[in-house]
Amino acid sequence: MQLDSAFAIAAIAWKNVARKIFRNFVLALAVSLLVALLVFALLFTKAVREDIDAAAMRLGADIVIVPPEAKSMADEFILESLVKTFYMDESIFRTVAGLPDITAATYQIYLHTLDSGCCSIDEGQVIAIDPATDFVVTPWIQGKKNLNDGEVFVGSYVYEFLGLIATAKLFGSGVDIVGHLEETGTGLDRGIFMRIEDLGKISKESMGSYTPGKISIIFLKIREGVIVDEVVAKIRDINPRLGIMTRGSIGADVRDTLRDILRVFSITITISSVLAILLAWSTFTAMANERRREVGILRAIGARRHHIVQMFLGEAFMISFIGGLLGAALGHGLILYLAGDFHLLTRLGVSAVYSPANILLTVLAMFSGIAVCQIGALAPVLRLALMEPLLAIKEE
Repeated sequence: MQLDSAFAIAAIAWKNVARKIFRNFVLALAVSLLVALLVFALLFTKAVREDIDAAAMRLGADIVIVPPEAKSMADEFILESLVKTFYMDESIFRTVAGLPDITAATYQIYLHTLDSGCCSIDEGQVIAIDPATDFVVTPWIQGKKNLNDGEVFVGSYVYEFLGLIATAKLFGSGVDIVGHLEETGTGLDRGIFMRIEDLGKISKESMGSYTPGKISIIFLKIREGVIVDEVVAKIRDINPRLGIMTRGSIGADVRDTLRDILRVFSITITISSVLAILLAWSTFTAMANERRREVGILRAIGARRHHIVQMFLGEAFMISFIGGLLGAALGHGLILYLAGDFHLLTRLGVSAVYSPANILLTVLAMFSGIAVCQIGALAPVLRLALMEPLLAIKEE
Protein backbone atom coordinates (compact mmCIF):
# COMPACT_ATOMS: atom_id res chain seq x y z
CA MET A 1 0.00 0.00 0.00
CA GLN A 2 2.81 2.39 0.92
CA LEU A 3 4.62 1.49 -2.30
CA ASP A 4 1.51 2.29 -4.37
CA SER A 5 1.20 5.60 -2.53
CA ALA A 6 4.85 6.43 -3.26
CA PHE A 7 4.39 5.67 -6.98
CA ALA A 8 1.25 7.80 -7.07
CA ILE A 9 3.04 10.74 -5.43
CA ALA A 10 5.99 10.35 -7.84
CA ALA A 11 3.63 10.29 -10.84
CA ILE A 12 1.87 13.47 -9.70
CA ALA A 13 5.24 15.15 -9.04
CA TRP A 14 6.50 14.30 -12.53
CA LYS A 15 3.33 15.65 -14.17
CA ASN A 16 3.75 18.90 -12.25
CA VAL A 17 7.40 19.16 -13.30
CA ALA A 18 6.44 18.71 -16.97
CA ARG A 19 3.60 21.22 -16.65
CA LYS A 20 5.92 24.20 -16.03
CA ILE A 21 8.82 23.01 -18.13
CA PHE A 22 10.54 26.35 -18.79
CA ARG A 23 10.52 27.57 -15.19
CA ASN A 24 11.74 24.21 -13.94
CA PHE A 25 14.41 24.11 -16.64
CA VAL A 26 15.85 27.39 -15.34
CA LEU A 27 16.17 25.86 -11.86
CA ALA A 28 17.68 22.67 -13.32
CA LEU A 29 20.18 24.80 -15.24
CA ALA A 30 21.21 26.61 -12.06
CA VAL A 31 21.77 23.26 -10.32
CA SER A 32 23.70 21.94 -13.34
CA LEU A 33 26.09 24.91 -13.27
CA LEU A 34 26.68 24.41 -9.55
CA VAL A 35 27.32 20.67 -10.02
CA ALA A 36 29.59 21.33 -13.02
CA LEU A 37 31.66 23.73 -10.92
CA LEU A 38 31.85 21.19 -8.09
CA VAL A 39 32.85 18.36 -10.43
CA PHE A 40 35.51 20.50 -12.09
CA ALA A 41 36.92 21.72 -8.76
CA LEU A 42 37.02 18.24 -7.21
CA LEU A 43 38.56 16.50 -10.23
CA PHE A 44 41.00 19.33 -10.95
CA THR A 45 42.44 19.44 -7.43
CA LYS A 46 42.52 15.64 -7.20
CA ALA A 47 44.33 15.32 -10.54
CA VAL A 48 46.94 17.96 -9.72
CA ARG A 49 47.68 16.50 -6.27
CA GLU A 50 47.94 12.97 -7.64
CA ASP A 51 50.21 14.06 -10.50
CA ILE A 52 52.54 15.95 -8.16
CA ASP A 53 52.84 12.95 -5.85
CA ALA A 54 53.19 10.51 -8.75
CA ALA A 55 55.87 12.60 -10.46
CA ALA A 56 57.89 12.73 -7.25
CA MET A 57 57.60 8.95 -6.83
CA ARG A 58 58.59 8.23 -10.44
CA LEU A 59 61.96 9.91 -10.01
CA GLY A 60 62.96 7.18 -7.56
CA ALA A 61 64.86 9.63 -5.33
CA ASP A 62 64.23 10.56 -1.72
CA ILE A 63 66.11 13.85 -1.96
CA VAL A 64 66.74 16.16 -4.93
CA ILE A 65 69.38 18.88 -4.81
CA VAL A 66 69.59 21.84 -7.19
CA PRO A 67 71.17 25.30 -7.10
CA PRO A 68 69.30 27.52 -4.59
CA GLU A 69 67.95 29.81 -7.29
CA ALA A 70 66.68 26.88 -9.40
CA LYS A 71 64.12 25.21 -7.11
CA SER A 72 61.15 26.64 -8.99
CA MET A 73 62.76 25.75 -12.34
CA ALA A 74 63.38 22.20 -11.17
CA ASP A 75 59.72 21.93 -10.15
CA GLU A 76 58.67 23.10 -13.60
CA PHE A 77 60.93 20.54 -15.26
CA ILE A 78 59.84 17.65 -13.02
CA LEU A 79 56.11 18.41 -13.06
CA GLU A 80 55.42 20.20 -16.33
CA SER A 81 58.24 19.05 -18.64
CA LEU A 82 59.34 22.66 -19.16
CA VAL A 83 62.93 22.54 -20.37
CA LYS A 84 65.42 24.33 -18.12
CA THR A 85 69.17 24.81 -17.66
CA PHE A 86 70.90 25.58 -14.35
CA TYR A 87 74.24 24.61 -12.84
CA MET A 88 76.21 24.16 -9.62
CA ASP A 89 79.69 22.90 -8.79
CA GLU A 90 80.34 19.17 -9.20
CA SER A 91 82.17 19.06 -5.85
CA ILE A 92 78.79 19.31 -4.12
CA PHE A 93 77.87 15.90 -5.50
CA ARG A 94 81.04 14.27 -4.21
CA THR A 95 80.40 15.73 -0.74
CA VAL A 96 76.75 14.71 -0.30
CA ALA A 97 77.15 11.33 -2.02
CA GLY A 98 79.68 10.35 0.63
CA LEU A 99 77.28 10.76 3.54
CA PRO A 100 76.82 7.45 5.42
CA ASP A 101 72.99 7.50 5.10
CA ILE A 102 73.11 7.70 1.28
CA THR A 103 72.75 4.35 -0.50
CA ALA A 104 72.67 5.64 -4.10
CA ALA A 105 73.55 8.96 -5.71
CA THR A 106 73.59 10.20 -9.28
CA TYR A 107 73.51 13.52 -11.09
CA GLN A 108 72.42 14.94 -14.41
CA ILE A 109 73.56 17.82 -16.58
CA TYR A 110 70.96 19.83 -18.51
CA LEU A 111 72.09 21.30 -21.80
CA HIS A 112 70.39 23.53 -24.36
CA THR A 113 66.86 22.85 -25.55
CA LEU A 114 66.95 21.11 -28.89
CA ASP A 115 65.79 23.13 -31.88
CA SER A 116 65.89 22.85 -35.66
CA GLY A 117 69.33 24.43 -35.75
CA CYS A 118 70.98 21.62 -33.82
CA CYS A 119 69.18 18.45 -34.70
CA SER A 120 66.33 16.67 -36.40
CA ILE A 121 64.68 15.54 -33.18
CA ASP A 122 61.56 17.41 -32.08
CA GLU A 123 61.71 19.75 -29.07
CA GLY A 124 63.31 18.24 -26.00
CA GLN A 125 66.11 18.72 -23.50
CA VAL A 126 69.55 17.20 -23.84
CA ILE A 127 70.46 15.55 -20.54
CA ALA A 128 73.85 14.03 -19.79
CA ILE A 129 73.73 11.10 -17.36
CA ASP A 130 76.12 8.59 -15.85
CA PRO A 131 74.66 5.16 -16.78
CA ALA A 132 76.86 3.49 -14.16
CA THR A 133 75.19 5.30 -11.24
CA ASP A 134 71.86 6.32 -12.72
CA PHE A 135 68.68 5.07 -11.04
CA VAL A 136 66.33 7.78 -12.35
CA VAL A 137 66.31 7.14 -16.11
CA THR A 138 67.33 3.52 -16.65
CA PRO A 139 64.37 1.93 -14.80
CA TRP A 140 62.09 3.43 -17.46
CA ILE A 141 64.15 2.31 -20.48
CA GLN A 142 62.62 0.01 -23.09
CA GLY A 143 65.59 -1.79 -24.63
CA LYS A 144 69.23 -1.99 -23.65
CA LYS A 145 70.16 -0.27 -20.39
CA ASN A 146 73.69 0.89 -21.16
CA LEU A 147 75.03 3.49 -23.57
CA ASN A 148 78.06 3.28 -25.80
CA ASP A 149 79.82 5.89 -27.92
CA GLY A 150 77.32 7.80 -30.09
CA GLU A 151 74.25 6.20 -28.48
CA VAL A 152 71.35 7.95 -26.74
CA PHE A 153 68.08 7.20 -25.00
CA VAL A 154 65.03 9.34 -25.69
CA GLY A 155 61.96 10.18 -23.62
CA SER A 156 58.50 9.02 -24.61
CA TYR A 157 57.47 12.43 -26.01
CA VAL A 158 60.51 12.59 -28.30
CA TYR A 159 60.08 8.94 -29.28
CA GLU A 160 56.66 9.70 -30.76
CA PHE A 161 58.32 11.69 -33.55
CA LEU A 162 61.06 9.23 -34.48
CA GLY A 163 58.98 7.55 -37.16
CA LEU A 164 59.19 10.78 -39.16
CA ILE A 165 62.98 10.95 -38.94
CA ALA A 166 65.29 9.14 -41.34
CA THR A 167 68.49 9.76 -39.37
CA ALA A 168 68.39 11.23 -35.90
CA LYS A 169 71.03 13.88 -35.34
CA LEU A 170 72.20 15.55 -32.18
CA PHE A 171 74.09 18.86 -32.53
CA GLY A 172 74.87 18.03 -36.15
CA SER A 173 76.22 14.52 -35.51
CA GLY A 174 74.38 11.29 -36.15
CA VAL A 175 73.32 9.37 -33.07
CA ASP A 176 72.09 5.86 -32.57
CA ILE A 177 68.88 5.69 -30.51
CA VAL A 178 69.14 2.42 -28.62
CA GLY A 179 66.24 2.77 -26.20
CA HIS A 180 63.32 4.91 -25.17
CA LEU A 181 61.58 5.61 -21.89
CA GLU A 182 58.09 4.61 -20.93
CA GLU A 183 55.91 7.63 -20.25
CA THR A 184 56.84 8.94 -16.80
CA GLY A 185 54.68 12.04 -16.59
CA THR A 186 57.79 14.10 -15.72
CA GLY A 187 60.30 16.21 -17.61
CA LEU A 188 62.15 13.00 -18.48
CA ASP A 189 59.58 12.43 -21.24
CA ARG A 190 61.13 15.30 -23.23
CA GLY A 191 64.72 14.23 -22.61
CA ILE A 192 67.43 13.05 -24.98
CA PHE A 193 69.90 11.23 -22.75
CA MET A 194 73.60 11.01 -23.58
CA ARG A 195 76.65 9.88 -21.63
CA ILE A 196 78.49 12.45 -19.53
CA GLU A 197 81.79 11.29 -21.04
CA ASP A 198 80.51 12.30 -24.50
CA LEU A 199 80.18 15.97 -23.53
CA GLY A 200 83.62 16.67 -24.95
CA LYS A 201 82.34 15.85 -28.44
CA ILE A 202 79.81 18.69 -28.41
CA SER A 203 80.71 22.10 -29.87
CA LYS A 204 81.07 25.12 -27.60
CA GLU A 205 78.05 26.73 -29.25
CA SER A 206 75.94 23.73 -28.35
CA MET A 207 77.18 23.74 -24.75
CA GLY A 208 75.63 27.16 -24.14
CA SER A 209 76.34 28.39 -20.61
CA TYR A 210 77.60 24.99 -19.44
CA THR A 211 81.25 24.69 -18.43
CA PRO A 212 83.18 21.56 -17.39
CA GLY A 213 82.99 20.80 -13.68
CA LYS A 214 79.38 21.88 -13.43
CA ILE A 215 76.27 19.74 -12.87
CA SER A 216 72.55 20.56 -12.81
CA ILE A 217 70.73 18.27 -10.40
CA ILE A 218 71.56 15.58 -7.82
CA PHE A 219 69.33 12.62 -6.93
CA LEU A 220 69.86 10.77 -3.65
CA LYS A 221 68.44 7.58 -2.18
CA ILE A 222 68.71 7.18 1.58
CA ARG A 223 69.13 4.06 3.67
CA GLU A 224 65.91 2.34 4.72
CA GLY A 225 64.73 3.43 8.16
CA VAL A 226 66.60 6.72 8.07
CA ILE A 227 64.49 9.87 8.56
CA VAL A 228 64.68 12.09 5.47
CA ASP A 229 64.62 15.33 7.47
CA GLU A 230 67.68 14.24 9.42
CA VAL A 231 69.63 13.70 6.21
CA VAL A 232 68.42 17.05 4.87
CA ALA A 233 69.67 18.70 8.06
CA LYS A 234 73.12 17.12 7.59
CA ILE A 235 73.25 18.34 3.99
CA ARG A 236 72.29 21.85 5.10
CA ASP A 237 75.09 21.76 7.68
CA ILE A 238 77.50 21.06 4.83
CA ASN A 239 76.08 23.72 2.51
CA PRO A 240 73.12 25.81 3.75
CA ARG A 241 72.67 27.51 0.36
CA LEU A 242 71.62 24.41 -1.56
CA GLY A 243 68.12 24.05 -2.96
CA ILE A 244 66.88 20.82 -1.35
CA MET A 245 63.61 19.09 -2.23
CA THR A 246 62.16 15.89 -0.82
CA ARG A 247 59.32 13.79 -2.23
CA GLY A 248 56.87 15.66 -0.05
CA SER A 249 58.15 19.12 -0.99
CA ILE A 250 58.49 18.64 -4.76
CA GLY A 251 55.92 20.89 -6.35
CA ALA A 252 55.72 23.22 -3.34
CA ASP A 253 54.98 26.22 -5.54
CA VAL A 254 52.28 24.30 -7.39
CA ARG A 255 50.78 23.12 -4.09
CA ASP A 256 50.69 26.72 -2.80
CA THR A 257 49.03 27.87 -6.01
CA LEU A 258 46.57 24.99 -5.76
CA ARG A 259 45.59 26.10 -2.25
CA ASP A 260 44.89 29.59 -3.59
CA ILE A 261 42.83 28.12 -6.43
CA LEU A 262 40.89 26.05 -3.89
CA ARG A 263 40.02 29.19 -1.94
CA VAL A 264 38.72 30.79 -5.13
CA PHE A 265 36.73 27.63 -5.90
CA SER A 266 35.30 27.62 -2.36
CA ILE A 267 34.12 31.22 -2.59
CA THR A 268 32.64 30.69 -6.05
CA ILE A 269 30.87 27.47 -5.02
CA THR A 270 29.49 29.12 -1.88
CA ILE A 271 28.08 32.03 -3.88
CA SER A 272 26.65 29.65 -6.49
CA SER A 273 25.03 27.55 -3.77
CA VAL A 274 23.38 30.59 -2.16
CA LEU A 275 22.06 31.73 -5.55
CA ALA A 276 20.73 28.21 -6.29
CA ILE A 277 18.99 28.11 -2.88
CA LEU A 278 17.38 31.50 -3.51
CA LEU A 279 16.25 30.43 -6.98
CA ALA A 280 14.77 27.19 -5.60
CA TRP A 281 13.02 29.16 -2.83
CA SER A 282 11.61 31.62 -5.38
CA THR A 283 10.49 28.84 -7.75
CA PHE A 284 8.74 26.78 -5.09
CA THR A 285 7.20 29.87 -3.47
CA ALA A 286 5.58 30.60 -6.84
CA MET A 287 4.50 26.95 -7.10
CA ALA A 288 3.00 27.02 -3.62
CA ASN A 289 1.02 30.19 -4.35
CA GLU A 290 -0.31 28.77 -7.63
CA ARG A 291 -1.34 25.40 -6.21
CA ARG A 292 -2.94 26.21 -2.88
CA ARG A 293 -6.38 25.10 -4.07
CA GLU A 294 -4.94 21.87 -5.47
CA VAL A 295 -3.25 21.14 -2.15
CA GLY A 296 -6.39 22.03 -0.23
CA ILE A 297 -8.44 19.59 -2.29
CA LEU A 298 -5.83 16.83 -1.84
CA ARG A 299 -5.86 17.42 1.91
CA ALA A 300 -9.67 17.42 1.95
CA ILE A 301 -9.88 14.01 0.28
CA GLY A 302 -7.43 12.41 2.70
CA ALA A 303 -3.87 13.39 1.75
CA ARG A 304 -1.68 13.98 4.79
CA ARG A 305 0.82 16.77 5.31
CA HIS A 306 3.78 14.47 4.70
CA HIS A 307 2.25 13.44 1.35
CA ILE A 308 2.23 17.11 0.28
CA VAL A 309 5.83 17.56 1.43
CA GLN A 310 6.86 14.38 -0.38
CA MET A 311 5.16 15.49 -3.58
CA PHE A 312 6.81 18.91 -3.71
CA LEU A 313 10.21 17.70 -2.56
CA GLY A 314 9.87 14.93 -5.14
CA GLU A 315 9.49 17.64 -7.77
CA ALA A 316 12.57 19.38 -6.38
CA PHE A 317 14.49 16.09 -6.51
CA MET A 318 13.47 15.41 -10.13
CA ILE A 319 14.42 18.92 -11.25
CA SER A 320 17.75 18.89 -9.41
CA PHE A 321 18.56 15.31 -10.48
CA ILE A 322 18.18 16.29 -14.13
CA GLY A 323 20.33 19.36 -13.44
CA GLY A 324 22.86 17.17 -11.63
CA LEU A 325 23.19 14.83 -14.61
CA LEU A 326 23.69 17.78 -16.96
CA GLY A 327 26.20 19.32 -14.54
CA ALA A 328 28.18 16.09 -14.20
CA ALA A 329 28.47 15.80 -17.98
CA LEU A 330 29.42 19.47 -18.26
CA GLY A 331 32.03 19.22 -15.49
CA HIS A 332 33.71 16.19 -17.09
CA GLY A 333 33.57 17.84 -20.50
CA LEU A 334 35.23 20.95 -19.09
CA ILE A 335 38.03 18.90 -17.51
CA LEU A 336 38.66 16.97 -20.73
CA TYR A 337 38.49 20.13 -22.85
CA LEU A 338 40.97 22.00 -20.67
CA ALA A 339 43.31 19.01 -20.28
CA GLY A 340 45.24 20.14 -23.33
CA ASP A 341 45.90 23.54 -21.73
CA PHE A 342 47.02 22.14 -18.35
CA HIS A 343 49.92 19.71 -18.65
CA LEU A 344 49.15 18.33 -15.20
CA LEU A 345 45.71 17.28 -16.51
CA THR A 346 46.80 15.62 -19.74
CA ARG A 347 46.92 12.21 -18.11
CA LEU A 348 43.32 12.42 -16.86
CA GLY A 349 41.94 11.18 -20.17
CA VAL A 350 39.06 8.74 -19.88
CA SER A 351 39.90 8.22 -16.21
CA ALA A 352 38.00 11.46 -15.64
CA VAL A 353 34.88 9.43 -16.42
CA TYR A 354 35.70 5.85 -15.51
CA SER A 355 37.92 6.07 -12.43
CA PRO A 356 35.97 4.76 -9.39
CA ALA A 357 37.27 7.60 -7.24
CA ASN A 358 36.24 10.18 -9.82
CA ILE A 359 32.80 8.61 -10.20
CA LEU A 360 32.39 8.81 -6.42
CA LEU A 361 33.36 12.50 -6.45
CA THR A 362 30.91 13.12 -9.29
CA VAL A 363 28.08 11.44 -7.38
CA LEU A 364 28.99 13.51 -4.31
CA ALA A 365 28.81 16.70 -6.40
CA MET A 366 25.44 15.65 -7.85
CA PHE A 367 23.90 15.00 -4.44
CA SER A 368 25.31 18.27 -3.15
CA GLY A 369 23.42 20.03 -5.96
CA ILE A 370 20.27 18.05 -5.12
CA ALA A 371 20.62 18.94 -1.43
CA VAL A 372 20.95 22.66 -2.26
CA CYS A 373 17.73 22.52 -4.27
CA GLN A 374 15.91 20.63 -1.52
CA ILE A 375 17.02 23.20 1.08
CA GLY A 376 15.72 26.06 -1.05
CA ALA A 377 12.37 24.35 -1.63
CA LEU A 378 11.80 23.23 1.95
CA ALA A 379 10.51 26.49 3.53
CA PRO A 380 7.69 27.28 1.05
CA VAL A 381 6.71 23.59 0.88
CA LEU A 382 6.40 23.28 4.66
CA ARG A 383 4.42 26.50 4.85
CA LEU A 384 1.97 25.19 2.24
CA ALA A 385 1.68 21.75 3.86
CA LEU A 386 0.82 23.30 7.22
CA MET A 387 -2.14 25.29 5.88
CA GLU A 388 -5.61 24.13 6.80
CA PRO A 389 -7.40 22.50 3.78
CA LEU A 390 -10.47 24.75 3.95
CA LEU A 391 -8.36 27.91 4.20
CA ALA A 392 -6.26 26.79 1.22
CA ILE A 393 -9.38 26.22 -0.92
CA LYS A 394 -10.95 29.55 0.07
CA GLU A 395 -7.81 31.56 -0.67
CA GLU A 396 -7.84 30.43 -4.29
